[in-house]
Amino acid sequence: MPSKRSISTAAGHTAPPRGRAARICILGGGFGGLYCALSLHQRLGKSEQVHITLVEPRDRFNFTPMLYELLTHELAPWEIAPAYRDLLRHTAIDLRQDWVENIDLSQRTVTLRHGEPLTYDYLVVALGSQMRPPAIAGSQAHTLPFTTLADAEQIERRLADLQRQPQVQVVIAGAGPSGVELACKLSDRLGERGQVTVVDRRGEILRSYPERLQQAAMRALAKRGVEIYLNAAVEGVDAGGMTFDYQGKSRRCQADLMLWTVGTVPRSWLGSGAPPPTLYGQCPVRPTLQLAEHSNVFVLGDMAAMPAPGRDRAPTTAQAAYQAGPAVAHNLLALIANRPLKPFVYNHLGDMLTLGQGEAVVCGFGLCITGRLGAFSRHWAYWLRLPTHAHRWRVLKHRLGLNSKH
Repeated sequence: MPSKRSISTAAGHTAPPRGRAARICILGGGFGGLYCALSLHQRLGKSEQVHITLVEPRDRFNFTPMLYELLTHELAPWEIAPAYRDLLRHTAIDLRQDWVENIDLSQRTVTLRHGEPLTYDYLVVALGSQMRPPAIAGSQAHTLPFTTLADAEQIERRLADLQRQPQVQVVIAGAGPSGVELACKLSDRLGERGQVTVVDRRGEILRSYPERLQQAAMRALAKRGVEIYLNAAVEGVDAGGMTFDYQGKSRRCQADLMLWTVGTVPRSWLGSGAPPPTLYGQCPVRPTLQLAEHSNVFVLGDMAAMPAPGRDRAPTTAQAAYQAGPAVAHNLLALIANRPLKPFVYNHLGDMLTLGQGEAVVCGFGLCITGRLGAFSRHWAYWLRLPTHAHRWRVLKHRLGLNSKH
């Protein structure tokens, strides 16, 4: 009889024919998909009983929480954006650098934009999220996002164009974690040449974060002279700046660089047959992260309404996807072996934000560490979560000055 922590969810599951390797197809190479694939490889080695295909259009994994360090040149791009080919070099994982066009659940096939369709026995959907489509006039044409390595490189090129300008005005829409982290980093990068302004329609910064973390962030922003306008609704954006309503009056901020960080939305399901999305646009899943009507299909990360103790759902963060990847790998192998599956249990490990060059705040387990110690703790925690042992060792050797090759 299964334990209380195990769930039998093999209903509707048809095992692959005897003698043929089980085909696992993983869509998306972010924290959920990549870490699921690596966990499967770690458990299986180069077993011929399972064939793993990872579909991801980008050529580099983006360790998104550390992208901000690129703007202050604290880290090099290769450290937090390693190539998938390097990460998967010594594995049997079949990497397909392509875009997913359609998922046919009834036929168990995935259509790709360029390559041949893939047929699967087991499917993992971890396509993540995308920037919320800007609804403000001019915002898409005149502001830059910040979610990928390509975005960081684009901002770097823009900063290079402004290098000889005596004063640089930066306006950031959004006072969530991305907006606050960008404000601190860019303020440190520009120094006395820069004036950074943050605009948000809500009444507080970091709305979903603990109060102590909010206070630490406010101190960091104030120390850098960052202007903050809360309860301010953006009205329009043009090539020269941003206009917003503040205290009942229309106010305009001139800007040389404008960034849009007003949040993300889960990517939509690509195909038919999936259950209707939740109020937040996510795919409803069982506690085991399977689809209710398709036990051979798992959905995780930002796309899934993953369960979490004491919450209506797990947060759409790298931390949640990072935990879900190995959990799905365990359940996949349990399903293949006809063993009971385990429910996914999200464990909130705390909150971390960079608050400028060499500074951060780390809150968790009743503690809140700030300043340089916070930065060290944050870097160490993220170093431990880099994708592979080989890449972690390579980064550590570089940080310690043990070699000069990248």
